Amino acid sequence: MKKKWSRLLIISLSMVALSACGTSNGNEGASSEATVSESTVSESITSESTSSQVVDSSTEEVSLQEKYNEIYADGLAQYEAGKYDEAAGTIGLLLQNDLSEYSEIETKATSLSEDITLAQAEAAKADEATALIEKSAYKTERTSDLAAAEFSKATGKDIKTVSDDEIDSWLTDKEAAVAESSKETTTKATPEEEVNAALDKIVELTGISPEDNQFYATKKDEQTYTVEIRHSHEVDGVGISNMVGMFEYNLATKELKKMDPLTGEYAVFSGTDSGI
Repeated sequence: MKKKWSRLLIISLSMVALSACGTSNGNEGASSEATVSESTVSESITSESTSSQVVDSSTEEVSLQEKYNEIYADGLAQYEAGKYDEAAGTIGLLLQNDLSEYSEIETKATSLSEDITLAQAEAAKADEATALIEKSAYKTERTSDLAAAEFSKATGKDIKTVSDDEIDSWLTDKEAAVAESSKETTTKATPEEEVNAALDKIVELTGISPEDNQFYATKKDEQTYTVEIRHSHEVDGVGISNMVGMFEYNLATKELKKMDPLTGEYAVFSGTDSGI
């Protein structure tokens, strides 16, 4: 503490000496120079602060622009690969964002969305199973990739072309198996409670509304549910089912993964992946 106080005393004495010297040699000039110096320092600090704010704002804007461009690029790649349902889901989520400050991205995304819709409509019209799906009571099952794989494994048939009675029989058998499994369960959650908990968690993590979309879940293993989410709508009177996303949820780790439709690989999901 002595050293600090001594230095302070020396500095104070020096300031007094300088002040006295300034008075004798022209007090007004020294005072003016000091004021100018202080003003310059103040302006410099203000300038640096403002510059920092501009840089921060610019960085944030670039980050958002990069994010939107990446989502658009994903949708375009899916479209060019003929994955129209997946592309529609990706671009649809992108367009849900406020793109008013990114007019170029918005224009490109809107144009691509129109191209995807036309491609979907043409593909749907050319599909002989479309008429059957439109009249079916099981549209979700008929358009689900997961349901198609399950149905094919159980029956050896294509779920898109069989009758509603065959689908109804298959679902009844599935429900009976679930009920039987529930009887054997004593302390842990029933299969129905378990899948509902998984679906609730996926909705919470993705923000994808269950009211506007169709969810189809199947159990991959003891701890993991695979969930397919689609969004259905009509184009020129033809029903279209867009793939919003294919997810895997682990009950033990609470981890959610999303599949890349181009590679089939799953990666840990974050909000930025869906454009939300």
